[in-house]
Amino acid sequence: MYLFYFAIRRAHYKWYTANTTSRIRIVATGIFTFGVIIFTCIQCSALFRQSQENKAIKDIFIKDEDPDEGNPAKMRLKIKEMMLHAWRNYALVVWGTNEFRPISRRVHAGSDFGTYKLGASIVESLDTLHVMGLVKEVKRSRDWIEKSFSLDRVDEALSVFELTSRLLAPMLTLYSLTGDLLYKDKAIHIADKIVPAFDTATGIPRRLVVPKQGSTLTRYLDDVSRVSEFGALHLEFFYLSEITGSSVYKDRVEGIRQRLATVNKPNGLYPNAFCTKYGKWENHNCSMNRFYDCLLKSYMQSGKADLQSSDLFKDALLAVVQNLVVISPKDITYVSDMSNSILTHRMKQSDCFAGALFVLGAAATLMKHWEKYAQIGVGIVDTCHDRFWESSTRLGPEVFAFTEEAQKNIEPLQRNFYMLRPEVVESYLVLWRLTHDPKYRIWGREIVMAIEQYCRTPNGFTGIMDVNNRSAEPDDVQRTFFLGATLKYLFLLFSDDDVIPLEEWVFNSAGHFLPIKGANSKYRQYNLTN
Repeated sequence: MYLFYFAIRRAHYKWYTANTTSRIRIVATGIFTFGVIIFTCIQCSALFRQSQENKAIKDIFIKDEDPDEGNPAKMRLKIKEMMLHAWRNYALVVWGTNEFRPISRRVHAGSDFGTYKLGASIVESLDTLHVMGLVKEVKRSRDWIEKSFSLDRVDEALSVFELTSRLLAPMLTLYSLTGDLLYKDKAIHIADKIVPAFDTATGIPRRLVVPKQGSTLTRYLDDVSRVSEFGALHLEFFYLSEITGSSVYKDRVEGIRQRLATVNKPNGLYPNAFCTKYGKWENHNCSMNRFYDCLLKSYMQSGKADLQSSDLFKDALLAVVQNLVVISPKDITYVSDMSNSILTHRMKQSDCFAGALFVLGAAATLMKHWEKYAQIGVGIVDTCHDRFWESSTRLGPEVFAFTEEAQKNIEPLQRNFYMLRPEVVESYLVLWRLTHDPKYRIWGREIVMAIEQYCRTPNGFTGIMDVNNRSAEPDDVQRTFFLGATLKYLFLLFSDDDVIPLEEWVFNSAGHFLPIKGANSKYRQYNLTN
């Protein structure tokens, strides 16, 4: 009490002995201090309210009265909260950069999109935020894209596939959903930076492109491309031609299709690596990849008018069944990689999309023996789920091995690594929509719970280094596809079928959806009045 009285007397003395300038300084200091106190109180109050909201959501999630399937509305609420937790922490700490390290609270320099600030997490999140009804976050993202998104100064080699599937596609999705010309203009901007990659002797694009015009780095780019990447560009480039009236984009990807139709395919398969200079396969190593998926989706996107894609898809999937699909004596179904014509009996977690591909392909094309294809797809999804369920964290590793020899040959980093991938829940979503078997929602809930328990941090979500260790070290990376695909698939898994219906939309390789011609009113085809 004495100290307080002394402080008052001292302040009183200083005020009456000070000149005008000093009095102004004292008043300003007082106002600033008062403002800081008020601001701090407001921030603390907001953080307290948010923590209470998050706790309430978590309590609802844990105490769900339907522990098997989960109440869909409550699950959507939980998944939306996860999205906001990931997005807001990214926005708070590293806004405008590509990927976030939530533990160290800094930029992830090893992103697929290089070191330039392309806002990859912003762009990839767009359609997820839209589907979840997060209007304020969509608006903030749009404002940043309008003011800051550009590839003009990017002087480093970036993946053609990643630029197309994860930056170009969300722009096309948002243009379809909203009709906002900003997204169309940005899509054209991205595509025009990619088109020079097609300037090769074969018309097959290089794997990498340098967006900055006139860059000297272009001369050093490799001539070997992956069929899983250049074969999966069709959806975005086809639709871009449809909405712009310019055939240049469509012509480029149809050139890929024509070239692949003329090359030799060992056992009907498309090997992994292709030389863009000499027009031949680099080797005959084969695996399940997104080219097969793109063939099916191209057929669907065209309103089932693209019969070439349908025929190529049926032939390719038959070759996969005959050469890569394995059904073990224990009734375990998987799609193996093939190296030097020998099956490795390993399957990447990213190949779990194949389950959805087989079932959706059977339903969409009604190919000969479609029931067998659907059965294989269901078996693949069961296997992917089992690999998750068998681990102590209920999360699956990057690579699955089905023999002891195969396990030994997996790279140590991939043996138990989990990185928040979307492909497993992609298949859960498709099979739920097509069968309404409740197990797929049960399995989706299992993944949500596992991610919450082992991947959530105070500042976002991260992968883990060992799925078999409940105290596993985190990898400290919140990848863009977690926001752009994994959480979106989970949200849609617990949504009604008329939310992004499969009859009206196709999902690209990165989980962004494009409208189906003739079936979707948001298919914004170019006409003279546009």
